[in-house]
Amino acid sequence: MTGEAICELLKPLIGRSGSIFLVGKGIGQIGFAVTDNKLATVEVLPDGMVRLERETGWTVLDPAAVVAVAWNGDAGHSAGQFL
Repeated sequence: MTGEAICELLKPLIGRSGSIFLVGKGIGQIGFAVTDNKLATVEVLPDGMVRLERETGWTVLDPAAVVAVAWNGDAGHSAGQFL
């Protein structure tokens, strides 16, 4: 997946509550709770990596390792193992 595609999928979620899930090649599912710690920005860095910034921290990921992106906006209920 490209950094631009990940940003396009995640930018509409800035400031919204829920959970973001990414599936990485050889890694499996990675989740980010954004209920109390909402997504603040998402950007492609000059080296092609993607930076997700939340209110209290940030994460940088390699978009080439990402094969799926999902969002669950129902903070009260777990989506389970749907990916």
